[in-house]
Amino acid sequence: MGASQSTEIPGGGTEGYHVLRVQENSPGYQAGLEPFFDFIISICDSRLNKDNDLLKELLKMNVERPVKMQLYNSKTLAVRETTVTPSTMWGGQGLLGVSIRFCSFEGANENVWHVLEVEPNSPAGLAGLRAHADYIIGADSAMNESDDLFSLIETHEGKELKLYVYNTDADNCREVVITPNCNWGGEGSLGCGIGFGYLHRIPTTQIVEGEKIGFLAQTYSEPALPTKDGFTEVTKHCIQQTKHYLDVI
Repeated sequence: MGASQSTEIPGGGTEGYHVLRVQENSPGYQAGLEPFFDFIISICDSRLNKDNDLLKELLKMNVERPVKMQLYNSKTLAVRETTVTPSTMWGGQGLLGVSIRFCSFEGANENVWHVLEVEPNSPAGLAGLRAHADYIIGADSAMNESDDLFSLIETHEGKELKLYVYNTDADNCREVVITPNCNWGGEGSLGCGIGFGYLHRIPTTQIVEGEKIGFLAQTYSEPALPTKDGFTEVTKHCIQQTKHYLDVI
């Protein structure tokens, strides 16, 4: 499953298909695609630098046959190659079981929210958010600006909110379901601090050949205050709208 890595993008450019979700036991899962960090940049030696039907067409032409795929990973800043077998027989949606969005991977690691202090018995604490090691990297709607997370929290007051969280200690992603509640007994709707900006980005890592990142599951979130030295400290909320078309392949 993974092999060569490189700092150059074969065929050039900074765009590809962002892998947002990977269904369990799907062909994409078996090929080791990593949600939120992987971008599909080529398949069958064809560079995917335009938002068109080429990826879908090549998958349909190769159903039940292994094909070569190249991926750029925004966490390792490396390109790797894997083999994936499009299939209609695995039991889920799509030939690969992957949700994608065409976009640029330049600055892909900038839109993350670092979980800082987590208050005991707060919505964040009950949801299992882990102080300093957790980073909120996504939700069911696109988040492209610093205020997007806080707006999302605000619109989900008293309602369950599913977030995708990366943990640096475990080096895996999981789903977290949190219920913002401004009446929980402490400050904010989540009861945790949030950092955003240069000082709060996910540290880049070096990949080891054969290593694989898991995608587990469970909740979170909170608001923001003034910026200081490139980051925003949060203890409140606000948030956002879907801006990009999602597709399942």
